[in-house]
Amino acid sequence: MDPAPAPVHDADSPRLRRPGARPRTQIERRTEAEARLLLAAREIVSRKGWVGMTLAEIGQAAGYSRGLAAHHFGSKPELLRALASYINDNFMHELAAAHKWRDGLDALLGFIQTYLGRKDPRWINTRALLVLMAEAMTDDSETGEVLAYYNQNVLDFLKRHFQAGIDAGEIRPDVDPAAAGTLILGSLRGLMLQKLLKNSAVDLAVVRAQLLTMVVRSFARRPATWVARITVESAE
Repeated sequence: MDPAPAPVHDADSPRLRRPGARPRTQIERRTEAEARLLLAAREIVSRKGWVGMTLAEIGQAAGYSRGLAAHHFGSKPELLRALASYINDNFMHELAAAHKWRDGLDALLGFIQTYLGRKDPRWINTRALLVLMAEAMTDDSETGEVLAYYNQNVLDFLKRHFQAGIDAGEIRPDVDPAAAGTLILGSLRGLMLQKLLKNSAVDLAVVRAQLLTMVVRSFARRPATWVARITVESAE
């Protein structure tokens, strides 16, 4: 049985509010509640999957009433749409914060570096997404349509940067942007499935360096220049 969540105290209670602090607006309170509910949902999905999770369980895990998740999202499918967006936004924020990548091959290599180089030792964001995608493949899955839409958005991002690299003369013109993006995304998710298995011996630092080199040698018009750059950055 999961432990009961610690009680959450309302920071806007007159008894707890700091002297002189203004009370939060209803919009601020709603935004915070939804963020905490999504955080709790992501944690639960990463541990036990989507199918067995309930809205009541999410509300309780977030430190609220059992009915608050249903109040905010209405249904599990609506929560799933918000959760998929939340997971994607988390990764894109990490990508933007990591470096100012240029469009094209630079952004593609940055995508790989960020995907395989995140600092969370539990890999909650990745683990939750992989569990959701695995469940989306089952018959009559309620997650299938939402995850297909999310997946296509990521593929479109990769395709756009492959095309930008071709237009800039960095990537060979015979490369198919859609197929190449699918190869990159499939490689990354396959690697993380292996990494997150129990007793995994996958060394992500080694694998990441190898994958970056493989991508450059497969797609770049002048791979030697990019391989040299990757080698320097890996040594820093």
